[in-house]
Amino acid sequence: MAAEASMPSRQTTPALPNAGLAHVRVLELAGSVGVAWAAKLFADLGADVIRVEDGNDVVRSRPHDVHRWLNSNKRSVLSLTDDLIGSADLVIHDRRELADLTRHNSQLVVLAITPFGLTGPYAHYEAAEINAIHASSWGNLSPGGATDPDLPPLKAPGHHANINVATVAAIVALAAVERAAVSRQGEHIDFSAVAAAAKITEVAPAAVSFLGVEASRLGTRTVVPWGIFQCADGLLQLICPEQSQWESFVELMGSPEWASLDVFATGPDRTQNSDVVNMYLAEWFADQHVDDIYHAAQAARIAVTPVNTMAQLEADDHFAERGFFATTPDGLKLPGPGFQIDQPWWNLAAEAPDAGAHEGEGWRHRTAVVDHADTAAGTSSTAATAPGRRPLEGVRVCDFTWIWAGPFCTQVLAHLGADVIKLESPDHLCMFRRLPLSPPDSPPSHDTSGLFQIYNTDKRSVSIDLSHADAAEVVARLVAVSDVVIDNFGVGVMDRLGFGTEQLRAINPDVVIASLSGYGSTGPCAEYVAYGPAGGALAGLYASNGYEGGPAFETGVAIGDPCTGITAAWAVVASLAARRRSGIAATIDVAMAEAVAATVGEGWMQYLTEGRSPAPIGNHDPIWSPHNCYRARGPDQWVSIACTDERMWHSLCAVVDPGLAHRPGFADAADRKRNEAELDAEISAWTKTRDRWQITEELQAVGVTAFPSLSSHELWTGDVHFEAIGMLERPRHPLTGERVVPGVPWRLRDGPNGLRRPAPLLGEHTFEVLTDVLGYAPDVVDELIARRVVREPATAQSD
Repeated sequence: MAAEASMPSRQTTPALPNAGLAHVRVLELAGSVGVAWAAKLFADLGADVIRVEDGNDVVRSRPHDVHRWLNSNKRSVLSLTDDLIGSADLVIHDRRELADLTRHNSQLVVLAITPFGLTGPYAHYEAAEINAIHASSWGNLSPGGATDPDLPPLKAPGHHANINVATVAAIVALAAVERAAVSRQGEHIDFSAVAAAAKITEVAPAAVSFLGVEASRLGTRTVVPWGIFQCADGLLQLICPEQSQWESFVELMGSPEWASLDVFATGPDRTQNSDVVNMYLAEWFADQHVDDIYHAAQAARIAVTPVNTMAQLEADDHFAERGFFATTPDGLKLPGPGFQIDQPWWNLAAEAPDAGAHEGEGWRHRTAVVDHADTAAGTSSTAATAPGRRPLEGVRVCDFTWIWAGPFCTQVLAHLGADVIKLESPDHLCMFRRLPLSPPDSPPSHDTSGLFQIYNTDKRSVSIDLSHADAAEVVARLVAVSDVVIDNFGVGVMDRLGFGTEQLRAINPDVVIASLSGYGSTGPCAEYVAYGPAGGALAGLYASNGYEGGPAFETGVAIGDPCTGITAAWAVVASLAARRRSGIAATIDVAMAEAVAATVGEGWMQYLTEGRSPAPIGNHDPIWSPHNCYRARGPDQWVSIACTDERMWHSLCAVVDPGLAHRPGFADAADRKRNEAELDAEISAWTKTRDRWQITEELQAVGVTAFPSLSSHELWTGDVHFEAIGMLERPRHPLTGERVVPGVPWRLRDGPNGLRRPAPLLGEHTFEVLTDVLGYAPDVVDELIARRVVREPATAQSD
C-alpha cells in the first residue's frame, strides 16, 4: 500500500452501485456456521444475500448472539420460492439431499458445503465441527508440543476451522459465478470441509508421504525455543527458527550463563535439551512485562508476540490504528475483514435481521453494467469462461510468494485454473525448498522437498535473479500480461526490488495487486517479524485454546499462514469479479493478524455479552453436551462424539446406556452442560473398551455425530474416503516419482477436477514462459540464460 492515509475508513457507508460484489445474488439455505460465514463474505462486499430460514438453522441457536455477527448485511425469509431461485446467481447450503435447483435456472451455481462431501464411503455420516476437525487429522495434531498422552487431541475453539474452510468454498463459488455470468452455464460444487481442513495441516502430509514418519502433537517441536510463556502481566509467544534470532534473544536476556552452555549452542542441541531450555526461559519470562519484551525483541528482529485475550485484542494499538473493527447501524462492534482494500467495497451496511423479516421480498434491482473483462491483461476472457473449463482459466498470476501463506493463496488460484507463474530466486530459495523433507531414496535437493511439493502443485516456475540489472525487464513483461501480482515478502521489499504498487500500476494499470504480511503494510507494528504461529496469538485465538482449567496452547497447525493465504485468495477473486464489472483494479493488503482475527467472532461475541474473555474449554462446546473427544481401546486412540439436539441425545443413550436418558442430572441440555464432567465419565467408561471405528459405526447408524480422531498417517496412506473423493493424488514428479500429495477438496459437476501438474522443478518453465508468454525469441532467452539473468533446472541445480 502506498500510504496509510489511503486506506478506506471502515464505516457503514452504503456500497457503491455495481462495485464490489453488488452484482451478485446469493441464496443462503440456513444451516451450519460454515454456510452462514460463506454467505457473509459475499454480503460484506455488497452482494444481495437472502437467508432462507426454514427450520434447519444452527446459527440462531448458538449462544452470545453469534447470529448478529454472522448475519449482518443479509435479509431473511422463511420460505424458498421458485422466483428467488430463478433469479439467483448462487445457492449455498449444507444439505446432503436437495432437489436439483438448476432446473429453475440453468445459469445457477450451487455450492454444497458438507463435512465429507456428497460422494464416498463417509458421505452419509453426520458431523459437527468437532468431528470434522478430528476427521481431518488437524485435531490429532493439536495442541502442538503436547507432553501428556493421557489428554485428548484438541479442536480449535469456536468454529474457527469451519470458518477457514468455508472461505475456500466461497472462493470456488465466486469463481464459478463469474464463469457462469459469461458462459451462461451454471455449476454444482461438491465441497468437502474435512478435505479442505486436511489440506492445511502444515508439514503432516509431507512427513507421511515423503519421509514415512508420523506427525504428532506429542513430543519435542522441531524448533526450540517455540512456545507460549507466562510473564508477570500476560502471555508471550516466542519462536526462534534462525540461529541469529536465538543469539539475539540470549543477548536480550542479558546473556545468562546457562545460555552459553554447549548443550544449547545449536538448533539440534536445543531440540535435544528442550525441557531444560524451556525451564530456564519460563523462569526468565516470569519476571518480565509483556509490552517491554515484545517491543524490545521485535526491535532486535526476534519473533516475540503477545498472546492476546479478546480484551487485549480490542485495546491493541496496531489493530486500532489500522481500523480493524467495524460497527453495524445498531451499534454492534464486530471484527472487520481479514484484508484491507483501496476501494470502499467492504462495509457493514445493515445489522442482522430477525428471522423472516423480509418475507415476500424479492431481489434488489441491479443495473446493467459494462463488462470490462476484455480490458484485462491476461488471456481472452471468452476462452477463459467457456463451458467445461476451470473457473479461473484465462487468469494469469505473477507469483512472488514463498514459504506457506503466499504459496497457499496462489495454489488455491492455480487449482481453479489460473496460470500461476512462480518467480523464484536461485540465490534466495524458498524455505520450503530448503527444509530436510526429501525422501530417503532420493538424493536431497531443492527440488525434492516434500513440503514444497505439497503446496506448489499446479504452478509453473521461472528461476530469475531479481538482483540482476536485466531482470527488471523480464519481470515487467510478465506483469504487463498478468491479471494479478501477489507477494508475501516483508513490508518494503517489493519497493526495494522496483516493483512497489506505483511501479506495478505504471506497468499495468489493470493488474490486481495483493501483498501479504504479518501485521499489514501500515500501522505501528508493520515492520515487526511474524511467523505463522503469531497469527493465532495476536488474534485472540490461542488464549481460548486449551484444556478446561488449563493454560493457553497453540492450535497444532500454525494457522496464521493458511488463514492468510485463504483470505488473500478470497480478496483476489472478489477483486477480479469487481474489476470485470467496474474496470477498477484493486490493491489488497492482507495482514496475518487481521486474517485470523476476522475468524474469531464467536469468542468476540462471548466477550461482548459476558464482559470477559473466553477461557479454554477443551473439546467442549458452550451449550452442547456431550461434546468431546473420548478415549477408545488402544494406545492414543480417540473418538469424537457430539449431540447437538435432543434426538441425538436419546439416540446416544439407546446405544450407550438407556438409563442415562432418565438420570435427573441429564434431563435436558442445560442439565447435561452443568453435569458435563459426570456425563463425560459415563461415556468414557463405554468408549474406552471399544474400537473407535466400531463406536463410530454404531452411533452413526442411529444419527449421532461421531468420528475417530485420525492421525495424519492414517489419512495420507490410503484412507478409503480420501481415495474415493480424489484427495490422495499421485502426480509423477521427475525426481521423487509418484507420492501422495493432497488433492483438491472440491468437485465440479461440469468442469475438470483434480490436479493438473506436480510442483515444478526450480526454473522448470523458464524457457517456455519467456518464449510462449513473454514473447522472447529463443536466442534471446539463451542469452539471458548464459548471462545468468534467468536459469533452467539443470543450471540452477548445479549451483
